[in-house]
Amino acid sequence: MTVSNSEYLKGFYNVTQALGAKVVSSDFTFEIEGFEQNYLLCKQAPWPEISVGGEIEVPMPLGSAGWEPQQAKVNQQGQVAFMETIAGSIDNMLVNLITRGGKFNAKIYEGTPQKFLKAKRIENCFMQIDNPDRDWENRSQILIFTGTLFFHYFGEVIPGNSGNYS
Repeated sequence: MTVSNSEYLKGFYNVTQALGAKVVSSDFTFEIEGFEQNYLLCKQAPWPEISVGGEIEVPMPLGSAGWEPQQAKVNQQGQVAFMETIAGSIDNMLVNLITRGGKFNAKIYEGTPQKFLKAKRIENCFMQIDNPDRDWENRSQILIFTGTLFFHYFGEVIPGNSGNYS
């Protein structure tokens, strides 16, 4: 049976509101060092978090077991997506990244580089980009480059320069 009297629910509502406004997933920008002009073309990027890399099973008497955490996982990966321009901004950036050795550092902002609540610095990154499909019948979608971003995150958080980003 559901407990749903209004006073009970109001208590949860008030406690939830007191925790603060929720973060909206879209409120971010991704900026690659050396290619700062392309930050508005990144449609999707991973938000890095530090946590343990997994579990270690520890044998115990009588066939039982316990858990211990592994080292922190600093080598991470996540999906990226970039919107291409007629000038070839992303295509040119990808070629330039390869000619520079393929690796780069970047920042992921909660907000924009001009106004942000915080940013996270990632290091020694590279991207594996999937070949996009071009389609004569598709007149309703922009060209998007998608792939996987591989990076290292060591928990570095850059304090924001604004109380909000609007």
